[in-house]
This record gives sequence, C-alpha cells and structure tokens, in this order.
Amino acid sequence: MKKIGIVGGTFNPIHLAHLYIAYEAKNQLNLDKIIFIPAGSPPHKKDKNIIEASLRYKMVYEAIKNYEDFELSNYEIEKKGYSYTFETLRKFKSKDNELYFITGADCLMDIEKWKNPEEIFKLSKFVVFNRAGYSKKNLTIQKAKIEKKFNTDITFLDIIDLEISSSMIRKRISEGKRVDFFLSKEVLDFIKEKNIYDYFNNIK
Repeated sequence: MKKIGIVGGTFNPIHLAHLYIAYEAKNQLNLDKIIFIPAGSPPHKKDKNIIEASLRYKMVYEAIKNYEDFELSNYEIEKKGYSYTFETLRKFKSKDNELYFITGADCLMDIEKWKNPEEIFKLSKFVVFNRAGYSKKNLTIQKAKIEKKFNTDITFLDIIDLEISSSMIRKRISEGKRVDFFLSKEVLDFIKEKNIYDYFNNIK
C-alpha cells in the first residue's frame, strides 16, 4: 500500500518553507510521494485578494520540478465551486493507498470549524507541523481534545520553524524589499517573468 502525503494550500506564492515541510514529512513518515494541490476557490479565503489560479499552479510546478517524488495536481483548480478538504481527500483516497494530510498548527486549532472534519480523519492520517505563535502546551491540549472527540490519532511533525509566509513575501514586495531569501530561484524567476504582485513596480 502506497503512503501518499497531501499538501494543500493557496501557494500565493509557494516558498521555501513549503518545500522544507514536504521534504521533512516525506522522510520522517517514509512516504512514497507528496502531492501538492493548489486551492482553486478556498472558502476560508473568499474575501482575500488571491492571484489567478493558473499562475499559482505554475509557480508550484516551477518550485517542485527538480524534487523527486513531488507531484502536482490541478484537481481543486479545475473543480467548480469551493474547495473543501474532505472532498479532495475523497478524490485521492483508494484501497491501494494511505493518505497523510499535512497541515499547520493553525489548522489543528481551527479544524472543528472545517466542513465535515470527521470525514477528513476517516480518509487520512492528520499530520500537523509546528508554526510560530503556537505553544507546544496549547497544541498538546488541542491535539488531545480533537483525538478524543473524533476518535483519531494526530501526528506531530517536529521541524525547524522557518517563519516564512506567503503574506509576508507579498508584503515585502509591496514595500520594495527583496524576497530572494525566501523563494526558490525558479519561482522568483517566474514572478519576475510574469510581473506577479506588480513586482517590477515595487522592488527597487
């Protein structure tokens, strides 16, 4: 049975922390591959300014193309309507695989607000990585609470917190600051090529 990691996100843009998290998950959990799934229309970000899905998809492609066992899916982008995690997991789940849904500490804290969280736990192993701003004590309490409520086991992925976020990168671009420290060369070159985030009018 294949062990497949699922990494979803807006990827606006995809950055080095995303790649590091996926790499660590694959190695620590002995996964056969990681599938990156850019969100099409995420319900929790419907009021935010998100760039065109095709550009986000292409950035992910550029970011992962040189990594063995990293794959890209356009499922949520092609899907009509909002993208819900339980539907995505249902799409990729089969009798021949075991899914590992890899997400951040913020999602663990908010999981009860998601649509059909009980199905998420039935379809996948829930893997949480630490993020800045979340204490281990609070995460441990929340983990125990969710495990009891949904009769599940949650895995903590203990990794280095790189403290990089897509919103921080966009903000730095708007302020005219360099971002090459946080992005792969392939992604930065694509941002420059397409002048995404109005790059050339901002970066000096």
